[in-house]
Amino acid sequence: MERIRMQEDNLGILVRNSGFKFTDTFFPYTSGQIGPYYVNSEVVMKNGGDYCLAVRAVAELICDVIEPYEFDVVSGGESRDWIFSNPVALSLQKPHLSIYKDGKTIGADVKGKRVVHVADLNNEGSSPRNTWIPTIRNAGGRIENIFFYVDRLEDGVGVMKDLGLRSEAVVPLDGHAWDFLKEQNILDEQTYKNLNERMEDKDAWARAMLGSEVGRKRFKELYESPKTCDKAMKILDVGYPDMKEEIVNRLGFIRAK
Repeated sequence: MERIRMQEDNLGILVRNSGFKFTDTFFPYTSGQIGPYYVNSEVVMKNGGDYCLAVRAVAELICDVIEPYEFDVVSGGESRDWIFSNPVALSLQKPHLSIYKDGKTIGADVKGKRVVHVADLNNEGSSPRNTWIPTIRNAGGRIENIFFYVDRLEDGVGVMKDLGLRSEAVVPLDGHAWDFLKEQNILDEQTYKNLNERMEDKDAWARAMLGSEVGRKRFKELYESPKTCDKAMKILDVGYPDMKEEIVNRLGFIRAK
């Protein structure tokens, strides 16, 4: 029950600070995939009280999973992880390691130390896989736990397992999260339906959306805008390359690259 209350309280923080965007069509993601929502966890900093509550929730989650004496250092990666990892380390009276995208670090020495990593969002899991965890381990640190403020419960879940990490989140974006936001009248019926269908099979949902009339219209809007044309092409080239010819033929005006 405490985890559910924590999840709901922090969903409220994200909503109050405009951390969610929802649509009845789709947003393009940096991975090239698409989805019906966008979440930005850094908005917790907009309000001092909410920021304090969010950081406290991460610290409480850590202490619920692992005793403070069972780890030595809190780490965070450049730069959004630091929104949570720095104040969490301070509240738990632990040394902090700041890891930069180029692998450089400042702060705590982790050689022979037990490290927990604190991050803002688990999405594809590429940053922990490619930089944060290798940097810690190459420096002689031991890491078995990673904590996120928000977990989209997508490809990053498997990546954390492959890294041998136990992964926990204050706000897992699961079915209960969408039920709660629906009950709070944050989601309309169509968006709620899209979210649940995508949660069951995000690839099938994306293909159905791109093949629909509303999906093609949305893609056309992205392609025709100079600001989002590259994102549209990434959907075809990276996200769903096997659909590229179909979408190009249906819309007619796109020059296949």
